[in-house]
Amino acid sequence: MNQNSPDPTLTPDPASAAAAQRLGEQMKGLHRYVSGQLMRAMQDQLQGDDMSFSQMTALHQLRAHAALSIGGLADLTGLSLPAASHLTDRLVQRGFAERRENPDDRRAKLLALTADGHAFLDSMDRRFNETYQQVFGRVSRHVIEAAADNVAAVMAELHAQDARHQPNDPARPTPEDTE
Repeated sequence: MNQNSPDPTLTPDPASAAAAQRLGEQMKGLHRYVSGQLMRAMQDQLQGDDMSFSQMTALHQLRAHAALSIGGLADLTGLSLPAASHLTDRLVQRGFAERRENPDDRRAKLLALTADGHAFLDSMDRRFNETYQQVFGRVSRHVIEAAADNVAAVMAELHAQDARHQPNDPARPTPEDTE
């Protein structure tokens, strides 16, 4: 089965489909509300660190996949191979990534995050979390706790379904990735 096509065994009943659509609309509204502030925070950090959006995307992909070939990074970021190679050079020069020997092919190199690369992403994660806290800190504790519990339940169910239907997919996010 194509990984992007829906699993026919997971086709919801009409009431569940309507509820999913309602949640999707609410999430879209929430995303619109929060994204402007998140994008400002991200833009400030990227400009302050002289980092491009493509470089940040590459760092996130390296964190998600541990180590990647330049071709793998190009595929995941949507960049051409020459653009991914140039981006790799910049990340290595800045100390955010390093080239490593590929244990499967000694002639090929893999790209992996360095401690500085992890520190940059951790800083970005903290900035995003601070922005979420500023936005959601304006909402009553009761509503926030209920929302957090419901989002946690949704994520737990999604992770359980993913584990059943894609048990060996290395690109599948784990519960730890969404905490």
